[in-house]
Amino acid sequence: MPLDSPFGRRGFLAGAGAAAAVTFLGNEVVTPASAAGETGKPERTELHWLEGAPAAPAAVTWGVPWPRGTVSSDASFTLAGKNGEPVPLQSWPLAYWPDGTLKWSGHAMAARAPADSYYLTEGEPAAPENAVGVSEESGEIRMSNGIVEVRLARGGAEVIGSVGRDGRATANAGRLVLLTQDQPDGEDAEPRRFEWSGVVENAEIEQRGPVRAVVKLSGRYKQDRGNRRGAGGRGILPWTLRVYLSAGDESMRIVHNFVWDAEVDEDHVRGLGLRMSVPMSDEAHNRHIRFGTDSGGVWGEPVRVLTGLRRDPGEKVRHAQYAGTRTPAPEEWSEEVREGYQELALWNDFALFQESSEHFSVRKRTSTSASWLKNAGRGRRAAGFGYLGGVSGGLGAGLQDFWRRFPRSLDISGAATDSATVTLWSYSPHAEAMDLRHYDTEAHGLGLAYEDVQEGFSTPEGVSRSTEMRLWALPSTPTRKRVAELSAEVDAPAQLVAKPSRYHGAGVFGRWSLPDRSTSGRAELERSVERDIEFYKGQIDQREWYGFWDYGDVMHTYDSDRHEWRYDVGGYAWDNGELGTDAMLWYVFLRSGDPTAFRLARAMTQHLSEVDTHHSGRFAGLGARHNVSHWGGGAKEARVSESFTKRFCYYLTADETLGDLMRSSLKADETMMRVPPLRNALPPQDEAPTRLRIGPDWYALVSNWMTEWERTGDTRWRDRIVTGMRDIAGFPAGLFTGEAGGAVGFDPESAHLTDLGKGDYESSYNLSMAFCGEQILWETLELVDVPEFRRTFLDFARYAQAPAEEKIDRFGFDFDPGLFGTIYSRVTAWAGEELDDPKLRRRGWEKFTSDPNGRPWPDPVRVDGTAVATPVDEIPVDRSSNQSGDFATCGTNDAAQRTLAIVSLLAIAPDEAP
Repeated sequence: MPLDSPFGRRGFLAGAGAAAAVTFLGNEVVTPASAAGETGKPERTELHWLEGAPAAPAAVTWGVPWPRGTVSSDASFTLAGKNGEPVPLQSWPLAYWPDGTLKWSGHAMAARAPADSYYLTEGEPAAPENAVGVSEESGEIRMSNGIVEVRLARGGAEVIGSVGRDGRATANAGRLVLLTQDQPDGEDAEPRRFEWSGVVENAEIEQRGPVRAVVKLSGRYKQDRGNRRGAGGRGILPWTLRVYLSAGDESMRIVHNFVWDAEVDEDHVRGLGLRMSVPMSDEAHNRHIRFGTDSGGVWGEPVRVLTGLRRDPGEKVRHAQYAGTRTPAPEEWSEEVREGYQELALWNDFALFQESSEHFSVRKRTSTSASWLKNAGRGRRAAGFGYLGGVSGGLGAGLQDFWRRFPRSLDISGAATDSATVTLWSYSPHAEAMDLRHYDTEAHGLGLAYEDVQEGFSTPEGVSRSTEMRLWALPSTPTRKRVAELSAEVDAPAQLVAKPSRYHGAGVFGRWSLPDRSTSGRAELERSVERDIEFYKGQIDQREWYGFWDYGDVMHTYDSDRHEWRYDVGGYAWDNGELGTDAMLWYVFLRSGDPTAFRLARAMTQHLSEVDTHHSGRFAGLGARHNVSHWGGGAKEARVSESFTKRFCYYLTADETLGDLMRSSLKADETMMRVPPLRNALPPQDEAPTRLRIGPDWYALVSNWMTEWERTGDTRWRDRIVTGMRDIAGFPAGLFTGEAGGAVGFDPESAHLTDLGKGDYESSYNLSMAFCGEQILWETLELVDVPEFRRTFLDFARYAQAPAEEKIDRFGFDFDPGLFGTIYSRVTAWAGEELDDPKLRRRGWEKFTSDPNGRPWPDPVRVDGTAVATPVDEIPVDRSSNQSGDFATCGTNDAAQRTLAIVSLLAIAPDEAP
């Protein structure tokens, strides 16, 4: 993997080579005899770094699963390095099994020199030398870890009162800044521009230490009125700001999230960021600016430059200034420089601007009355770390995914004054303002463009975006090596993970297998999984699927005539996790430990849970179907926002913001009253409060309820699942019930489903399980005891792909459920497992291997010359073998479903595998 690879930076900056990454895929190769993984209560859990140990101490948070019935809910945990040295640890429950035992635990480790690996066991944790403390005083919350002190506001437009170290203020007056204008750029009239400040409305302490403290602030942006920050009456873009402080850490982590509720035609965001004031006391020539790149490079210059002059100040002076250490006193400089250095330019303002994923620039100027020098620095990808301060200390600031979520910038002003400011722009005002309007004013139809657009539905109302930031209180200007280390930490934060066999042995996330290369056929299937990950990693970089709103998503379907993904063709453009793309990536990571799969999966989960899901407004709790605009699809569906596919990331990383976003999906129950899923497919009805499909709609709701039940232990969510299961078990046609793919009545208040008595056995049920429905049911059936529903599901699984004679034997007639072989192959095999019928298990494999859409893709080919603007790789596909009827080529649906089938079939029917 090259140094400028978009994923896996940490391991390679630490010196690991590309071959080391491959070993993640090879370490857990198993034979059928060992495919069950670890079982029972693990004596200890070994943890290792996702991409090799970080170069510097890092505070880390992660999650660990536990087999059912093995760990009590109030268990304590201890952590030790490989050498047995105790490591301070804080733990908390993330999820529970139905018997009340622990299912997932969250853990936070203090920042300290990293070991290569760690062991987690039950026991009393070691205490940190300096515990994190949180105190509340009138109007503010204080956090301290013995190194860094933070003051947070309980109200007002100044969210962070100060950040200090050793009794000295490193930064203060932290504000959330929003810039808007009333029209997009490029219009004839000059836009009116407005400045807003984030006003704190609520403050909550979520964790108090001793290793990790978390404070959650929330509020809205209100317009500034002259010098009165946030004094306007109208509040927009509700936001949350979580501030994390860990033991032993000289930095604080910040996660900002906002939800869009502004006017799409009038409120065009041109800047969104966090602004801090930084006291400056060192002489101008001892003040320094640093920026890091993702390749380990450093841009660094002083406020007053003493090198490159007509006269030499002296070697010690030049070397000290370049290194960022204190220069000798002016009395020791050469006379010519000593007498005239105060006439040299003072560089007051600096800006690191990532304008695209492929280019950043550094500019600087002396004052607002002077022009920018726009050629101060340049490169491909900045890491998002910067330093502002002097030899006696200053502020380090970082924006994660800096180049991936362009346009971003780090702006510094007033560096030559007593009080400078640094603004971490998650959306930079140096770029064009956001334009969140739909890409067209006309709909283009399902027939040709595969587009489902409805009047008033192509709106960003309720979509969200998060930004992770870091602030360091540094005692001196960091060395260039240290800048590179901090840049690597910002670009790819350290993450602890367990071995694949440990995840597998816990019995979480449904039915999935560890890699099996015991035969040539199975080895080829495993190679196809690896090739798909490598292909999409390459496509993301080649096609530049990056940007503030875009990063994390991939495209849906390819156009081999144009040698381009169909970025401009209706429902074929952005994928929006269509057939479980995110789940596919997470299962690949779980079974292999591949860091590339982890980074891809986490980015996609963040995108789907934020950009593709409406968290408030008319469509609250629902997600948007794939479209040219991420939120443009008229089909607002629970299958996009469902919690099942988001749980992977939440439990593996213990991400509180993602937990909030998953919880908002529970709003889908009531939203379906206002926005019935089948409103366009069927005429109005009055037999039930609303109408939905058993799959994927009800399955998605089940995943939301299951997740909330296991997170809280509140059995009312379990009861909603059981209610629906018993209703379905009572339907004469079971899971073959209903027209339009399984239409039934639904009461959001009681969770009852109603058989509407129409269309049983008559429609296509292909979408029913296509969005991880089978995994949702497999996992849920292990948590609830509803044998009648299990029999109903088994009946569906047994006959969904059965030949005509078997269906006639069972039902008295033949029918065509319209199912794709790959999607339902694992359901058929599961029926064979339940019934101990090898014939059914073989049928599952045969349905997969005989489906053209399930066949592994050939290796990509390079397209160059006049056929394309720049060389690209694409999959050569035989159009005659495309079962779906689309006139073209490869699609992400096929890649996702192929891997999901392999992962499940090897778990359910390993003896029948090729």
